[in-house]
Amino acid sequence: MLGMARVIGETMVVLMVAGGAAAIPASIFDSVRPMPASIAAEMGEAPFRGLHIRRFFAIGIVLFFLTLFFNLVADYVSHKFRQIGSGTL
Repeated sequence: MLGMARVIGETMVVLMVAGGAAAIPASIFDSVRPMPASIAAEMGEAPFRGLHIRRFFAIGIVLFFLTLFFNLVADYVSHKFRQIGSGTL
């Protein structure tokens, strides 16, 4: 779960490794652009108060809720498997 949350957060490394193509891939070997990389690559070029910048904020909200979901699942799993006794923190 922590690895998935980190993958969502890694931006520029993923942009460089994945190829940075702003297109929907046809196969698993095509270049892609993850959501955080789209924000990082195009935010400076988006017009002020335009539809393009609103899309970036929508992507940010989706990423926020994905991160929140992974954190809630990790919290649930850690509480479920918590050991009670003198040997725990």
